[in-house]
Amino acid sequence: MKILRLTHTGENTTFPKDRTSLCILLSILASCMLTAVLQGSSFFYSTHYTKILVLSCLFALYAGFFIYLKASKRLTDNTFVFMIIFLGVLLRCSYVLLSGLYDRQHDAGAYTGMGTSFVNPGHIGYIEYIYKFHKLPDINPYELFAYYHPPLHHILSCIWLQLNIWLGVSEELAFENLQILPLLYSCLCMFVTWKILDTLKIMGNGLFIGLAFMVFHPATIIMAGSVNNDMLTILFMSLTILGTLKWIQNKDLKHLIPLALYIGLGMITKLNSAVLAIPVGLIFLMHFISVIRGRNKTEILKWIKNYCIFGAIVIPIGLSWIVRNLIRFGEKPGVPVPGETSPMYTAGFSLWQRLGIPSLADWHFDFPFHPISAKACSNTWVIMFHTSLFAEEYPTGLSDILLVLCQITFLLAVILGIATAILLIAVLFSQNTDLETRVFLLTGYLIMLISFAAFVIIYPYTCSSDFRYVAICLVYISIALGLGNRYFLHMFVDFTGFLEQAVPAIMHIINYGIIAVLVLINIIYLFWERW
Repeated sequence: MKILRLTHTGENTTFPKDRTSLCILLSILASCMLTAVLQGSSFFYSTHYTKILVLSCLFALYAGFFIYLKASKRLTDNTFVFMIIFLGVLLRCSYVLLSGLYDRQHDAGAYTGMGTSFVNPGHIGYIEYIYKFHKLPDINPYELFAYYHPPLHHILSCIWLQLNIWLGVSEELAFENLQILPLLYSCLCMFVTWKILDTLKIMGNGLFIGLAFMVFHPATIIMAGSVNNDMLTILFMSLTILGTLKWIQNKDLKHLIPLALYIGLGMITKLNSAVLAIPVGLIFLMHFISVIRGRNKTEILKWIKNYCIFGAIVIPIGLSWIVRNLIRFGEKPGVPVPGETSPMYTAGFSLWQRLGIPSLADWHFDFPFHPISAKACSNTWVIMFHTSLFAEEYPTGLSDILLVLCQITFLLAVILGIATAILLIAVLFSQNTDLETRVFLLTGYLIMLISFAAFVIIYPYTCSSDFRYVAICLVYISIALGLGNRYFLHMFVDFTGFLEQAVPAIMHIINYGIIAVLVLINIIYLFWERW
């Protein structure tokens, strides 16, 4: 049997991981603060094309620096990671600078300012309520839209808003700067994804393409400018994945406490982050069973104590919002719905039409955008793919060339979406993946999709099928790409005959397909004037 193996150059000793981490975090913080400053400068009020010209010069400088590093042979693994993430930071900052407070938002609502006593709906209104009255809403949170959400994101946004005011920023600009926190969360999510891949010992091309998928996918770039709680939720869910993987490798209280905080804080940001508590709990159960089988009473008592500490942290934090609403208003967790008269209402369609395998006509490859109306498209998976690339946009003045690019990109994205889902299952069932990591990642991925489908059934509207509700799956696909490259290209491959040649070839096709989709979608947005 022939052996296929790609060599790896190893770690860069002149630019170690700790220094890379520090540089990335400092560059993220500095870029976000600079973006906040630019929003208050004359740059923010210049024309769209002036902004594009200035930002194009900035990207040209980036390209020149990248070429210099490559030519001088300084572009090693850690510097390449830094350059990938920093380019993602530039894209996100550019998007925020080119989009306003009310552009492409979800359930944003509006603000009326400190000079009024109005209580406004939406996430902006929720933030304004806390800012204006210095307390959580004392009204039934289900009587005003978006107020049913747990308050962590809105409290942090209020603090940031107040800090802007204290620094002399006008109220209008302070509200505009609400985009800065989601920008920070989106940038940090790239950093956490890198740490996840590094924890799984993914290096070389697998690391680069897995990280690039998360960095350049349009979903988290667009959410970087959103003022709702989606991006902070994804950050906490990413941290939960990272924290669990680290706990699997170490199994000590030191790694258990941060994990409890990630889950608890995620739950008081958005309740759907609680779904990851299921695979985490399953891993805890597997571990505790192994401890019991060891028949060491000291060890058993130790882990009973550790898990009690975990519960004492996560339960009060995570359930605080639910308990508050139950006690004060008698309200159980739920989501207010627009009603059966809404054009988004999908309950009139069969379960198969909503959640079954889409027919070719359902995909709308000729115009791959989300039409909002359930009569035009009611299939959850189609809407999920539409909104993953193009959000809830339905452009009417798209040029023929851009439309063709959209059609090609969407078709490739659908094919690769299915291929990478299969790849994730393949790498997790590989003998190279340890049992606990396999169970945690596979269960988490499946639970996310099952809970997504259940959400669509319980709340039968096309808006329930938006990709933002399962955007954490981007992290899972990044892991699939990283492990796929590690197992099938960077290691000995245990295949014979046809599979010996086919498996590496398929992995290369997926790699190049992902690169093509990322390049095409960013070209589309560049000329679509979405930035």
